[in-house]
Amino acid sequence: MLNEDSENEEFKEIIHFQHEKSSKKELKLKFLDAIKYSLKSLLKKPFKVGMVASLYPEKQTFNSGGATHPYYLSRELAKLGCDIHIFCAGNKKHKKIEYLREGRLVIHRIKSGPTLDIGDVVIKKYMSDFIFDNKVIEEITKENSKERFDVIHSHGGITGGMFIAKYFNNVKWVNTLHSLEKNRIKFMSKEQKKYYQIFRWVESTVRYADALITVSNKIKLELMQNYPVKLEKIHYIPNGVDLEMFNESDGVSDDKIVLYVGRFSVEKGINLLPKIVRDTLGGDSEIKFEVVAPDKNQFIPPSLEKIKREFEEIKKQYPNRFIWHREPLSREEIAKVFKKCFLYIQPSRYEAFGLTVLESMACGKAVIVSNKGGLPEVVENAGVILPLKTNLFVKEILKLAEDFKLRERYARRAAERAKLFGWEDIAKRTFALYKKVSGQKDKRKGVKEEDKIEIEPESKFESKDRGRSYL
Repeated sequence: MLNEDSENEEFKEIIHFQHEKSSKKELKLKFLDAIKYSLKSLLKKPFKVGMVASLYPEKQTFNSGGATHPYYLSRELAKLGCDIHIFCAGNKKHKKIEYLREGRLVIHRIKSGPTLDIGDVVIKKYMSDFIFDNKVIEEITKENSKERFDVIHSHGGITGGMFIAKYFNNVKWVNTLHSLEKNRIKFMSKEQKKYYQIFRWVESTVRYADALITVSNKIKLELMQNYPVKLEKIHYIPNGVDLEMFNESDGVSDDKIVLYVGRFSVEKGINLLPKIVRDTLGGDSEIKFEVVAPDKNQFIPPSLEKIKREFEEIKKQYPNRFIWHREPLSREEIAKVFKKCFLYIQPSRYEAFGLTVLESMACGKAVIVSNKGGLPEVVENAGVILPLKTNLFVKEILKLAEDFKLRERYARRAAERAKLFGWEDIAKRTFALYKKVSGQKDKRKGVKEEDKIEIEPESKFESKDRGRSYL
């Protein structure tokens, strides 16, 4: 049952809500939701989850797996009746409550930027991460003292704070690995590689988690090869895709647009793009190239400034055929960009899963990806998988640009395959794991038996046709 502090929390939030620019109708609905949720909680304590995701978005301009996964997962878990508390980084400390069907979503923003004036952008970024990791210990402990968590769930490889929070609060800990940091950093800029030993040391705490989720079988293998973790602790649950936003509707375009979406990072193959773009535009005068790789107000290591200059030169050479989005796009804008392209590429050096690839597939687009990390698992026979060589990417782009039937065959397979990765199903699998870790049984009415247990990846996410396309 909720204690007095927890009940007061609901109504403090409503008072705060009155100061926002909201209609009387919206305020009334929020008030009724709070009353309804409190009454239900008095009758039966909801399953309480503390989810730590420093990248949890404040605005709808996010595309990384570390932000997208916890955003959609938390909302779907709340719809299943869970009491989800998100602990994430922000410019100031504040709290926001939202009610979704039977559950509640409480977002705890933690101010974690360094107070020192640090000129080195890499150190500034990493110091913010580690400040957050330390502050989250206190915030979890504070919330746990009001009403105990059934499980805490972190996302990423900076897990020192969760390791401590687990033992201080005697609570079960689940961690989702969206990459293996000690391996990922090897494919990053020279400025970032200097801190390899720090990430290796911090990430080693994952072996103390009660359960580990990997978003691909490739990461599962990396985890077993690098850390002493028992196989029964590791569970494969992939990323999902918002099928209401990313789909085949309004997806017809007369232009031959090749698309790339990714961080301005070496691991994403950003340094390979200039040559791919130039050779593609030079090889087919009808093709346009669109790149979504924001550099404005973003963390960009100095060694990548050369790539920015190359993009600017390409823009001068092909002003009407090269489009570079330098500002972050909203989720809706990203979906529109996917839908108007005719081909998507991902020449990543390191990719744990490939969320943007899955989103483009959901929009019914042919994809060309490197054979790195989890990309072959995501694509399977629904696209082209290549060794990471720029000339092979250019050759395949030009080939598919001329072969409509082949392109459409890949596009149909891609759209069908993407339907396997709905967020509702991902949330059910995750909730089943929570129940298993916490020692509770899933007694929800109307839930099929297969949704109450963890489904092996072969039976759900692998296509019947195991054939893959290589050049």
